[in-house]
Amino acid sequence: MTATRIDRREATSPIGLPRYIEQSWRRSREAGLAPDRTITQIEYVTDLDFQRRLVQCASPVLDQLHTDLSGMPLSIALTDEHARVMLRRDADGRLGDLLDRACFAPGFDYSEASVGTNGVGTAIETGMPVYIDGTQHFNAGIRCFTCAGAPVHDPVTGRLEGIIDISCQTGHANPMMRQLVVSAARDIESALSSSGSAKQLAVLDAFVAACRRRTTAVYSLSCGVFMSNTAGTPLLDPIDEAFLREEAQSMLVPSRLRQFTLTLPSGQVIEVKRTLIEEGGESAGVVLEVEHAPAAVRTPARAMSGRAPALPGSVGGSPQWSRCRARVSQLAAEGTNTLLIGEDGAGRATLARGAQLNKNPQAVCAMVDCSSPAVVTEVRAAIASSAPSVVLRRIDALAPDDDAEIAALVSADQHRYPARWIVGTARPGGDALLESALVQCFAMTVELPALRHHPDDIPEIVRMHAHQLAPNRAPAFTDGLLRALKKYPWPGNVAELVTVLRHALRVNLTGPLTENDLPPSVHSAPKRVMTSLETAERDTIVEALREYGGNRTKAARALGIARSSLYRKIDVYGIHL
Repeated sequence: MTATRIDRREATSPIGLPRYIEQSWRRSREAGLAPDRTITQIEYVTDLDFQRRLVQCASPVLDQLHTDLSGMPLSIALTDEHARVMLRRDADGRLGDLLDRACFAPGFDYSEASVGTNGVGTAIETGMPVYIDGTQHFNAGIRCFTCAGAPVHDPVTGRLEGIIDISCQTGHANPMMRQLVVSAARDIESALSSSGSAKQLAVLDAFVAACRRRTTAVYSLSCGVFMSNTAGTPLLDPIDEAFLREEAQSMLVPSRLRQFTLTLPSGQVIEVKRTLIEEGGESAGVVLEVEHAPAAVRTPARAMSGRAPALPGSVGGSPQWSRCRARVSQLAAEGTNTLLIGEDGAGRATLARGAQLNKNPQAVCAMVDCSSPAVVTEVRAAIASSAPSVVLRRIDALAPDDDAEIAALVSADQHRYPARWIVGTARPGGDALLESALVQCFAMTVELPALRHHPDDIPEIVRMHAHQLAPNRAPAFTDGLLRALKKYPWPGNVAELVTVLRHALRVNLTGPLTENDLPPSVHSAPKRVMTSLETAERDTIVEALREYGGNRTKAARALGIARSSLYRKIDVYGIHL
């Protein structure tokens, strides 16, 4: 991705222009742009998704427009929500050549931050249809064109999907172009509604019906979109809501379970009525009607955490972690073979080792990684050893033949006295364990919460690992650092937290650790997997915000981008600083 900035010169907008164009000129000046006679260095993106639903739904609309406007010197284009050109249909070859020279072609960025006022970037900034005629363009290199642009929104979520644009040479302009793009945008939105959101619409209908029927909180999940009604917004804090969303994701399968109670990370207990919505014979989504559980079924968080034993290497007093710790400790004491389900880095092996040490501090706990090529040999050696406990890590990585052979070894061991405590660990979800013979060797399953579901334990976890990483140092932690750590979603769980802590200790060898000692990634929660270039851009933005104490205006000026572009990137990268 290559970006450059046009030479800075003073620029003023023409008098008497529509307000949105006046504002666009001011934004362009703030971005450090100036009217230039050429457009040769605009950001070009090579990894656009040309298979996305927007392109599939818009292509027939563009083709029909191209047919209807054949013989007219017009060009029709589609961009994504970031003003990057996705498709273009030319009704006039000469116009197409001119647009190519102006870099208005698939892959190029036509945001205001790149070229100033134009039918694509300005439509995104204003959120409404625009008509930009000739000299109203901020950049002199595209003043020979007149263009009209209109936003295309997802009909269910209302999210901006892209821009439809019609361009021509200024001498051939007609204000009716604006109405044409508005009509085309509605056609694309209609195609989006009928092609990809039938499931969403079915869930939306059920969601609205539940909201009318009940005065309690109502939530729904469909195609990755999580919604709540007015009553649901204040009921849950962000961590509880994220937990409920993940639980809803696991409910998108047929089940007889319709009503149940659920304990949230905050400790509060809710009653949930679940309704699975189907469309075309497939699961479309789920609607959850939620209210506080009666006092009789609530469990005081403080009392619950008090019953949990202190296990070596395992700290934290949150209700859900305390329940999990108490359960695993009980199973270890009983010698009940246990399957620990949890995300990578959540502490499955650590919890198993701690439970064994709590039961017998002098005993050895044998660990076997089931992703090892010699896993069968290693399991046989562990069972033949004097270790009273064997932890089989990542059993979902076993090949079918190895799974059957290890299951036979474990089963045979259980007929000896004393039988070992066998613990298996695996990740949640997936089908790897459905046909596993080894899984049948475990009597109980315990699911470990992800770190993002018990962030209140982070200070204790950080202090314990800081002592382990730097035993001769007792660093203090500022409130800002602990707040930043609690905000981050920790996709890598405790293992990632330890890596981040090690980075902070290396950066700051003396004195209290602050949020400025954390890597830029901790100040970001992106909505998707980022490329290496996007990661580098994210890190640069975080460093600029740190340098200027979070002042967006100064950071944008230092980065050489418009404030509007900075705000968009902060949103896309999920930066919180």
